[in-house]
Amino acid sequence: MELKHLRSFSTLGETLHFGRAAARLNIVQPALSGHIKHLEEEIGVQLVDRSRNHVFMTLAGQNFLTEARRILSILDEAQKSTKHISAGTVGSIRLGFVSSIIPMFGGTLFRHFAERYPFIQFDLMEMNSVRQVEAIAEHRLDIGFVRLPLQHLEVDICSIGKEQFFAVLPAYHPLAKHASLIASDLSSETLLMLERENAPGFHDALLSSFYQNGLVPLEIKYFHEFTTAIHLASLAGLGVAIVPANATYTAPSEIVRIPLDLGETFSEIGMASHGKKTPLARNVCLLIERFVSEASPCGQGGKISLGT
Repeated sequence: MELKHLRSFSTLGETLHFGRAAARLNIVQPALSGHIKHLEEEIGVQLVDRSRNHVFMTLAGQNFLTEARRILSILDEAQKSTKHISAGTVGSIRLGFVSSIIPMFGGTLFRHFAERYPFIQFDLMEMNSVRQVEAIAEHRLDIGFVRLPLQHLEVDICSIGKEQFFAVLPAYHPLAKHASLIASDLSSETLLMLERENAPGFHDALLSSFYQNGLVPLEIKYFHEFTTAIHLASLAGLGVAIVPANATYTAPSEIVRIPLDLGETFSEIGMASHGKKTPLARNVCLLIERFVSEASPCGQGGKISLGT
């Protein structure tokens, strides 16, 4: 039994006419009759009741027609899904992210995919930048949103956005009335920062910017999360948190967030993916880059510039 026999029988079941069925299949009528005869001989039952003017399905034929259509439908769906997988238009993406980037474009990005690409699903995993890159290199993660700068020989990393740094401090702090701050304004302050092991490049670039802008911190206290530094900054005398703009959206009401001018230094977000991507991962990376570029008010290099 071959698929062409099933297709011939299914088409005959739709038309109940050998001539019309053969024309639809683009074969000669004797070939169609041969396909039906082959099926009946192999199954061992009569499927079609032929007369000079009419074609009827026997009771057994009606049952076999239902099953033949089901088989052909399954095959058709298998072919479609296989083509979609090969084209990278369906499937699941394991996506890593640092939580502080969610306000930047996370909500709109996932809504964009849900509306326009419903057959692409995201398995979300929150982890720091270093762990994301390691997971991507080991094929445990497909794509990651990381803090830059960051490098890995097996991982492709590109910048997709940047944001200004803010100083977060209590509302009663002497600096709280300033509209903006420069690095030297913080010379007598204890700084609360993200620890280096979470994002080494990010930490080193920020610290280097302090020195370049005339700030030698009195003391630095490190924490695993921006949110921890921000909430501790609301407590009396513990210090000033230095965080990217979007991380401050989790800040409690009793603190003040003030733009910190560090010259040309901004916090950059990167998209990381393996150098050898699956078709789906390659397609999703392109779609994310396009989305970020279209969402950018500047349209420059796909970066979203967030000021105050």
